[in-house]
Amino acid sequence: GGLVVVGTQTLEQSLDIDADLLITDLCPADVLLQRIGRLHRHFRTDRPKGYGQPRCVVLTPPQGDLSHLLQRGHNPNGLGPYGHVYEDLRVLEATRRLIQEPGVWTIPEMNRELVERATHREVLQRIVEELGEEWRAHANQIRGEQLADGLTAGNALVRRNRSFHAGNREVLFGSLEVRIRTRLGDEGIEVEFTPPPFSPFPPGDAIGSISVPARWLSGVNVDGPVAPEIDDEGFTFGIGDHAFRYDRLGLRRT
Repeated sequence: GGLVVVGTQTLEQSLDIDADLLITDLCPADVLLQRIGRLHRHFRTDRPKGYGQPRCVVLTPPQGDLSHLLQRGHNPNGLGPYGHVYEDLRVLEATRRLIQEPGVWTIPEMNRELVERATHREVLQRIVEELGEEWRAHANQIRGEQLADGLTAGNALVRRNRSFHAGNREVLFGSLEVRIRTRLGDEGIEVEFTPPPFSPFPPGDAIGSISVPARWLSGVNVDGPVAPEIDDEGFTFGIGDHAFRYDRLGLRRT
C-alpha cells in the first residue's frame, strides 16, 4: 500500500528510497537536487495513477519574501518556530528565484548549472545589491563567520609531514586552557605514560600520552605520569578506581 514518510534532512543523504511525490520546504539548490534524487529512483510499472512522472512541490514563504528571516538568526538545529536552518539566506533567495522561473529542469544534465546559479558569488552579490542594506549586513556577517572558521581550522590542522604524536601535540591535545573538543563537546584529558608503551599498529612507535574522555574519569584528577602494564597486544593502565586498555580495538574501559 501507500506510505507517507515525514522526515528531516537525513532523507536527502543518499537513502535508496523511491518516492512518487516529494513535498519540501525551500532549501539551497544543491540540497534540493539531493532531495529530488529520492523521486523515481527505480524503474517501476506500478506507480499510482497520475504519478507516472516525478513531481516535487517546494513550499516557499508567502509573497516570496525571505527578509523576515534576517531578524530571526541562524538556528542550524531547526528547533522551535524561529530561526533559519541554512546559514546563507542569499542562497535560499537565489534558489527561490530559480524555482519561480518558467522552464524545465533536466536532471542530472543541468545539476552544475542549477547549483552555480544559486551559489556563485556574482549571483549572491547581485541579490545583495538589489535587496538593500539588511542583506548587505547579512552578507558581511556570513563572510566574517567564514573567515573565523577558516582561522580556527588552520589552528587545528594536523601536519601530515610530522610525527602524529610528537609533531602535532599542540593540535591533538592543546593547552590546559584551550583544547579541541569533540562534536559532543566532551573534553579529553591527556594522560602521560612512564615508560611510554609501544603502539600495537606498525611501525610500533612509542606512545608518550593518550587523551581519555573526561566523562570516563568521573572527576578523578590525573596527577603526574601513569605506569602502563604492557603485553604483546597492547597495554592497560589505571587512574584512581578506573581501568583502561589500549590495543588494536582502540581505547576502552575495562
